[in-house]
Amino acid sequence: MQPRGKFTEANRRAKLLRGLNGRITLTKLSLTVERFLRAFWPLLSLLGFVYAALAFGAINALPARAGLGVLAVSGLLGLWLIYRGFKRFRLPSRSQALEKLDESLNNRPIASLQDTPALNTNDPFAQSLWQAHIAEMQAQAAHARAPLPAPKLAGQDRSGLRLLALAGVFAAILFAPRIGVETLQTVLGGEAVASAPSVAIEAWATPPAYTGKPAIYLTELANGSPIELPIGSEITLRTYGDGDFSLNEGVSGTGAALTSPEPDTPPRDARFKVLLDGAVELLDGNNTLGQWQISVLEDTPPTIAAPDGIGKSREGELSIEYAATDDYGIVSTRYVIRPDLARVNRSFGLAPEPVAMPEDMVGELPLPFTQDLSDIKETLLADFSKAMWAHLPVTITLEVTDSAGQTASIELETDALPALSFFDPLAGAIVEQRRDLMWSSENDRRVSQVLRAISYKPEDGLFPSASTYLLLRSAIRRMGYQMEDGLTAGERTDLEELLWRIAEQIENGDLTGAAARLARAQERLSQALEDDATNEEIAGLMDELRQATEDYLDEMARNMDPNQQAQNQQQGQSITSDQLQEMLDRLQELSESGQREEAQQLLDEIRRFMENMQMTQGSGSGQPRGNAEQQQLQDGLQEQQQLSDEAFQQLQEQFGQQGQQEGQSLAERQEELRQFIEELREQGSGSEALDEAERNMGEARDRLREGDFSGAFDEQAQAMENMRETLREMENQQQAGQSGSGGEETSERNQFDPLGRSIGNRGRADGDTAVPDQNASERARELLGEIRRRTGESQRPAEELDYLKRLLDRF
Repeated sequence: MQPRGKFTEANRRAKLLRGLNGRITLTKLSLTVERFLRAFWPLLSLLGFVYAALAFGAINALPARAGLGVLAVSGLLGLWLIYRGFKRFRLPSRSQALEKLDESLNNRPIASLQDTPALNTNDPFAQSLWQAHIAEMQAQAAHARAPLPAPKLAGQDRSGLRLLALAGVFAAILFAPRIGVETLQTVLGGEAVASAPSVAIEAWATPPAYTGKPAIYLTELANGSPIELPIGSEITLRTYGDGDFSLNEGVSGTGAALTSPEPDTPPRDARFKVLLDGAVELLDGNNTLGQWQISVLEDTPPTIAAPDGIGKSREGELSIEYAATDDYGIVSTRYVIRPDLARVNRSFGLAPEPVAMPEDMVGELPLPFTQDLSDIKETLLADFSKAMWAHLPVTITLEVTDSAGQTASIELETDALPALSFFDPLAGAIVEQRRDLMWSSENDRRVSQVLRAISYKPEDGLFPSASTYLLLRSAIRRMGYQMEDGLTAGERTDLEELLWRIAEQIENGDLTGAAARLARAQERLSQALEDDATNEEIAGLMDELRQATEDYLDEMARNMDPNQQAQNQQQGQSITSDQLQEMLDRLQELSESGQREEAQQLLDEIRRFMENMQMTQGSGSGQPRGNAEQQQLQDGLQEQQQLSDEAFQQLQEQFGQQGQQEGQSLAERQEELRQFIEELREQGSGSEALDEAERNMGEARDRLREGDFSGAFDEQAQAMENMRETLREMENQQQAGQSGSGGEETSERNQFDPLGRSIGNRGRADGDTAVPDQNASERARELLGEIRRRTGESQRPAEELDYLKRLLDRF
């Protein structure tokens, strides 16, 4: 039985696609646009080129007939392109729209909805399966979306003419929206519309690069509103069109104007710097095209300060802490040190006129490693210890510069350019003679005589080691030879460097023992207290004394005889480590507070106590084997030093028969000393340094036999250096061996160190060493405060104020 109201096949398909009608219509529209562009893109490109040419006045550049000819040819070409376009253009059908829409989906569901079953149309199971298939395809078709137009013109327009035409149209719309119409009217003989002038402007401001500020587009701010610009900003104005343009500005101070109009060369522009507050106005006749009210942001000059003035580091360097600021940042710095000859005490070696005033000492102040240099704090550290003007009056100028070229500077004066201090009197004297040698050639003979006087009797203990004495005598000898023909610049420089090296060796010493290092540290601190050294120098010397004291006590603890330890304790000659540390702290406090005399007394007391602590020097079972070998080598070193002194004396005499005889005698003694060193080596004291010392002695012996005292002198100096190196090695080996083997005997005797501490348990022992009263320091501070208070009372008599100021200088 046939169902009633049977649908036709077309109606069935329409029903299934009813939900897609809107998307089908949009797809047909998309296809229409695609086909239109494919057919008419040449025409559209031609219209774009013609409009851009009219808008920017290209047609006006041609003669009138040529312009009409171009327009005529363009018109004919346009007509042909219209004909070509209509010939190629076809409207899309519904089926084409359905196929295009179906391409956007997987499985082509729209095509499936238009299918009909070919078999088993009356089978209920087949019908159910078909209906399920149709439902699934309808669900998928519901996701269909109309595609956007895709004309794919690249294949037809390989030269990209359509893109050039489009760019020309956009440029004409943005910069000359009406000029195209005016140009066309002009070419055709008409008149432009007077009420709508076809002009345009652009304006922007560019701040200086160092400000880090971005450019400002002024075109959008052309309503007279106030604008803040950093000083030095550059304003650029540009006009488009054939208007009667003029510029009024009062910010540059020069009255800038637009460039002169020239035929066929638009646009006109102007560039000027912003230096003043004022207005900028751009006119077309009487019509204001743009107006800006400019406020200048001033670039303030930098600032620099050195609140603590000129200082000195522990290492003797010039130290100046400075602070500098600038609104946009510091870009360069420098310091200039100018010698001040007028304030020099012109006596002794400084009495002659200097050969030539040295050039200013110039360098850069340090800058922090950061991008923000608007607020900086740094410390200048510079070493001028070797300069001729060290410890002499100078003026120091610190200078900073910002990006605008503005500078700020401060000037500091000092009576003594900070430099390394030599607390050893002999080292200080040599450094002073070195300065006099640099000061003037008139001092050469005087310097030579002073150095000879200094080194006249080395046996008096003035020199800490033979090597420094020999170096100084070598410098004197060289200077004497070279002075005969006058010292050249190079020879003078070499002598200055040699004298500096000698002074450093004397100051630092050639100390291989803890006792010698302690004595040296005490002497340097004592001299510094006497010379009113700075607090920084005192602090450095105190660190040296603490380390030397610790080393000395450690060495005593390793080598002291137990019987001597017990005796020291019975006699109350030991103090605790805390007490010793308290004494050293008190010493530093007195030194830095200006109580130098009290500090010197306490240092003498500490020195006396340390001298009362005796290290075991005798022989016996408690003495290390290395001590006897070291003593023998030390005796050999003294003998070698005596031989060197005698060889040097021979060097000063004329080479005659007597000199030859003395040379043979010295050679025999040198050979005996070489054999003595050889025996020490055979006993097991050998080392590379000692082997080299024996070789040097053999060379010195041969030179003495030949009468070559200069060569013998050099070999003997090298031999002594190698012997000292051997002594240092023996001491290090001995200390390492003692620290590695404790020994039961020592622990059984409950050994104590010089501070009364048990070697085994670090116990404490009471001592009777007096520590200065703390109230003395407080009374000193009160006294200093009272002196300062009275100094500030201007009504006091001038004599009393002068006396109080001298007291302050003393503190």
